Amino acid sequence: MTAALVFAAPPSLGAGSSAPAFQDADSNTRSTGVSIPARILDEELREIVANPIRIDESKVIGWDQPGGIPEPMPLMSTLAVVVGPSTDREMTPVWRYVRERAGDHMTMVAPYIRFTDGQIVPGNLTADGDTPLWRNAWLHPLPFDLERIREVRLVEGAVVPVATEADEVVLVNGDRLRGLVESVGTHLVLERENDPDGDPLRIPLDRVASFALVNPEDPARGTIAWFLGGHRIGCEGIAVTGNNYVRLESPTVGGESIEIPYEFLRGVVFDAKRITPLAALPITVEPGLASPIRSWIPEPVIEPGNWAWNAAPIRLMGPLRANWRLPVAGCRIATTLELPLDSDQGRLEVVVLDGDREVRRIAIDARDPVHRIVVPLETDRFGLEIEMGEDGPFHDVVTLREAIVVRPVD
Repeated sequence: MTAALVFAAPPSLGAGSSAPAFQDADSNTRSTGVSIPARILDEELREIVANPIRIDESKVIGWDQPGGIPEPMPLMSTLAVVVGPSTDREMTPVWRYVRERAGDHMTMVAPYIRFTDGQIVPGNLTADGDTPLWRNAWLHPLPFDLERIREVRLVEGAVVPVATEADEVVLVNGDRLRGLVESVGTHLVLERENDPDGDPLRIPLDRVASFALVNPEDPARGTIAWFLGGHRIGCEGIAVTGNNYVRLESPTVGGESIEIPYEFLRGVVFDAKRITPLAALPITVEPGLASPIRSWIPEPVIEPGNWAWNAAPIRLMGPLRANWRLPVAGCRIATTLELPLDSDQGRLEVVVLDGDREVRRIAIDARDPVHRIVVPLETDRFGLEIEMGEDGPFHDVVTLREAIVVRPVD
């Protein structure tokens, strides 16, 4: 392995990091002295604000305030946990600083590895002799198992290709090569697509910026935890203890257990098979009732950055009608609708649709800009129509925050 492959801890996440830390074990309070509560999502999709929280093998315990009355909830009745505010209006300078320090406010640029089941581990490639290893400040060195890898970025800021019909390699000079990645060691060995009978190409790793493999995606399952800095780690169980550490039992990337400071926790899903972020599903838009006045429809905007549950905010610029085809019929939708701060003069109505059937109508304006909704559906089609208010199509914008699709229990 070349001398260029050396370990470096992820920015702001390794030993000696100056990122904010908790002051004590009882308040989940950062070094700024500001408490950042969590929200527990139960089976009925109710949000329970808790500060602090504890998780063990059988229950989640939340306090309504530091030193307040604990509210235990059976783990089997808990869908998810998220840390931090749910809307822009609740965003504090402290939380904004935390996200910016971790790089979670923008698309990830750091080196990372993404596995076929969606796990993401930022870090750096290094070696044990000729054996490549992926190193991260929190995990044991990970073997470079090509059968489990979907994509890898080795150089900060490098474009990561999308592999569809063949593996694809991006070199540091921007050139792209396609074929079959046979191995990764001191060199990346590639059987070239345009010369399958020729000798494989041996590319020194310091010339490789990124690569993607055509390994099929595996469905996420079990418990998944999201951490600041883009980490997405699966495990068999999770515990949040009184010493302000998160312990992941039997992480699927390897090892018996790992402990990560609670201050980096962003969210948890306890059964990944049941929750799908709406932002991960294709959106189709059409004019709806605005067809007489609108000749074109603005595309929905998925906000960049790293988000708990992968539930990136979705910005819809109305008037329009947006539709999603869901994985199965009978799901429930949970999201918070927010009139964006830069659209605080807008007045509109949001019509919630189950297929073509209207199930709810919500008026949103600057006096009442935030609405959390939970909608049970009968069909496999979810729709939102943004209708303009009395002042016309002026700032009629809605952001869907933490929008998730919850499958029915098998």
